[in-house]
Amino acid sequence: MPNGASHMSKKDKNKHELLVKIARNRGFYWPSNEIYGGVAGFYDFGPLGVRLKLKIMGLWRRMFIYNQDLPIVEIE
Repeated sequence: MPNGASHMSKKDKNKHELLVKIARNRGFYWPSNEIYGGVAGFYDFGPLGVRLKLKIMGLWRRMFIYNQDLPIVEIE
């Protein structure tokens, strides 16, 4: 999750920074370089982040794979 984007208004940037701060403080994710001293730009999910990711993936699957009449195969 990069910190802010150039196309955001100042108000949106403040909201984004607050959301990022809350997510990190509550353990949704951490930058990998803070944990392992590795390369910047990679993130590790915490327990809550993994659960949120799985819920989003499940919703996506239900919407686009299971509720379609077409034979869609998921590839990872």
